[in-house]
Amino acid sequence: MNNINNDNLSQLTETLFKLNNQLDKSIQNKQAIINKIKQKYEPRTEFNRWRNSEEGKLWKEQQYQKQKQCCAICQAKIELKWSHIDHLKPISIYPDLSLDTSNLQIACGSCNTKKNNSEIF
Repeated sequence: MNNINNDNLSQLTETLFKLNNQLDKSIQNKQAIINKIKQKYEPRTEFNRWRNSEEGKLWKEQQYQKQKQCCAICQAKIELKWSHIDHLKPISIYPDLSLDTSNLQIACGSCNTKKNNSEIF
């Protein structure tokens, strides 16, 4: 009788280990999916997707004309093709404002690069 109980216990233990491994693999797969979803909706990625969309390109052109083809920071004349969309309040500090057009302006590459993650240039 004792052998039967030991055999049953051994089988049960083996089954539990297998189930635990399957569960670990399932959790890892789900975590990978979650990470892909998070990456897709990360503020910088979301902004880049919008910037490259028709809506983003139209906004950039309209804002460029509103700013009279000048950099919002140094006021120098700039070409639309070389201009940057700058975040007044940087994405790294204010991720919720990444797509808020009231937080965006057109800047020359030089000013935008110098400004980096600061709010005030």
